[in-house]
Amino acid sequence: MKKIGLTLLGLLILVGFVLSMRMYQANDKYETLEEAIYEAIPYQVEDVIYSTEHDNITIVMYETIGNEQLFPGQKVEAVAFFKGNDTDGWENVGFHGWTHYENEQFTVYSEPYRESDYAGNELHEFYVVFGKVNNPEITTIQTKDQNDEQFEDAKLILHNGNLYYFQVGRGVIVRGLNENGKVVDRQGG
Repeated sequence: MKKIGLTLLGLLILVGFVLSMRMYQANDKYETLEEAIYEAIPYQVEDVIYSTEHDNITIVMYETIGNEQLFPGQKVEAVAFFKGNDTDGWENVGFHGWTHYENEQFTVYSEPYRESDYAGNELHEFYVVFGKVNNPEITTIQTKDQNDEQFEDAKLILHNGNLYYFQVGRGVIVRGLNENGKVVDRQGG
């Protein structure tokens, strides 16, 4: 009887250990970037909109479903950060969250990525500014920081009939221009 109790206790501890390891899967390595995207991001990834590499960090812009109670059926854009390759594996190195923002012209999201070594030395620090263009008159999106003198064109991404923009930098001032270069809307700063 005592042996059965110890065996059950050991089995419960093993099951608890396995379950707790699944909770920390964000630190696991994945064989492919696609597997990392769909397994490491804690939200259901509806669609990958764009991915690029910056400073040896792969940035993935994706769409997920927002809070169903607050925004039923509403899709939101977010970004995730990964390190690795298909030989050594992929690791999720960013935090995860999303923000819902509505605007008739375009949405503006800014997510930082910061990484330091154990001594506190900064290894990476950059921001990703991104969003969705909702006004068809807007043909160019430009961003800048409050300290910048000039705006810089953001990358435009046409994906599944929707227009998105993406820019690595601190630019929290964003403006949308029409085909004649006239400012349609400006947000931030």
